[in-house]
Amino acid sequence: MSKIIFVADLFKGDALGGAELHDDVVLQHFKSKNMLYDYIRTQDLTEQYLKENTDKIWFVGNFFGMQEKHKAYLASNCEYLLYEHDYKFCKTRNPITFPNFICPPHQLTNLNFYFRAKKIICLSKMHRDIFQRNIAANNLTNVNCSMWADEDLKVILELEEEFRENKKSKFAVINSPNPIKKTRETVVFCESNNIEYDLISSPDHHSFLRKLAQYQGLIFQTGHPEPTPRVAIEAKMLGCKFLSQKELIGVAQEDYFNLSGIEMIREVREMRDEALQKIVGWINE
Repeated sequence: MSKIIFVADLFKGDALGGAELHDDVVLQHFKSKNMLYDYIRTQDLTEQYLKENTDKIWFVGNFFGMQEKHKAYLASNCEYLLYEHDYKFCKTRNPITFPNFICPPHQLTNLNFYFRAKKIICLSKMHRDIFQRNIAANNLTNVNCSMWADEDLKVILELEEEFRENKKSKFAVINSPNPIKKTRETVVFCESNNIEYDLISSPDHHSFLRKLAQYQGLIFQTGHPEPTPRVAIEAKMLGCKFLSQKELIGVAQEDYFNLSGIEMIREVREMRDEALQKIVGWINE
């Protein structure tokens, strides 16, 4: 059985981001299969550590903080898969300003690191398509959804049942200081269209889900093409409507996005299990 080193900028516990929550499901699966040798943050990588582990398979999450010399060493000496969460072929990590999301050549970066990877795993068909338009690599593949742990799906199921018949008529808007989340623009949209809304936020994931579950729907705008925004699926699992710019939301273009409530929860669980099997298969190819 292959032994894996999972390397990423941050892990669950370091940050509450979707990438870290998603990665943790994969990391825990590797642990359960006795495949995980170690996990390490990009900032803690050393050349000595790399040299000592050229016999391992490296599973690379977000690598924005990885030193160039470490990327070069992996590309030349190690077998690795890239688990992409955004667009690190682009210097800004965001191709939204370019026609058809195609970056001009001077904006491309990390190309050798991508081309030498065993697989580049994207998170949705839209995500993979944007990669294909820009780097035309033959090692691209994709899963079709973000991932949730069983305990999180249990919480979501309980909240969906609790608020199924007891929702506010208002819509929720995420209150975030991050400009890419476009809180201000979403508020302007609601007020211009006479949509009643509340701003919601919480530093705790489950508390946030409890707040969201109480609303008719979520209005969401974004400043970049979102591969699989977790909150979009969470809203649908909670039985909420999801209003956004479909052309910028990868999961909104997937066949299953019409599902809601218990049906969506069931689908997410099945897709997660299938995706984890695919990842293990790609590692062992």
